[in-house]
Amino acid sequence: MKASFPYGATPARDALFTNLRPLLVAFGVGLTGVLLAIALWIWPISLSLPSLVLNPGTAAPTLPASYYQGLRLRQAGDLIGARQQLQQSAIAAPDAVPVLYNLGRVEFQLGYIDAAIADYRAALAQDPDHAPSAYELGSMLVTLGHLDEGIALLRQSVAIAPTVLGYYDLGVSLGRSGDRDGEIASLQRAIAMQPDHADSHLNLGLTYAHLGDIAAAKQHLQQARDLYQAQIEALEHAHLGRNSLDAQIIDQVMATLDRCGVDCWSVQ
Repeated sequence: MKASFPYGATPARDALFTNLRPLLVAFGVGLTGVLLAIALWIWPISLSLPSLVLNPGTAAPTLPASYYQGLRLRQAGDLIGARQQLQQSAIAAPDAVPVLYNLGRVEFQLGYIDAAIADYRAALAQDPDHAPSAYELGSMLVTLGHLDEGIALLRQSVAIAPTVLGYYDLGVSLGRSGDRDGEIASLQRAIAMQPDHADSHLNLGLTYAHLGDIAAAKQHLQQARDLYQAQIEALEHAHLGRNSLDAQIIDQVMATLDRCGVDCWSVQ
């Protein structure tokens, strides 16, 4: 659900406009002294503010060394080794939410979908307010077609910790379920948090086109087009002066709207 248009499908994008699918496929000492003086000046203040110091009694439990090794291996791209280390961690600390969550991420990347779902569910069983697990599990369930539970988990994730991706995925998921008002509201929240989120502008534009609001559709499609183009031009080896594939596809969509408006779109 997080893949950028048009390289990967999102639930809402898959369900919106089947007659446009062919188009979408195409696309020093002195400083040390100063710092030391500042530190010595601040030190007495910090001693007088014990409430700002973490209470050792509330520190997070120590996680197995295999957990940190698993994270390092995942970052290095060794997913199989990361999975083995995180599985060892899960045996040593079966109730540790970070272990369960990161094991789920690795197993998802390796294609062990059922195992990943079980890991996220186990993490949420330990901590129902763990927003990352709610987000990942919700997105997976929506992709698998379990819309009601997936949407409920995505709502839960943004209620706990609002993020751009959370609102974006919630929006496209609501669109897939047929809730256009909810889709628009969620995509607008994503844009409010990150005005340059091109995927949200794109999906919002497509939704407005589906609803017959051509002016609003073209406004957001143009913003998405400009953002995608800016992204490609920001790359070190970009061919400046040439349109990105994303921009080319949106240009075709915009031309279609100019030519025949909402009549060119399948109505669902």
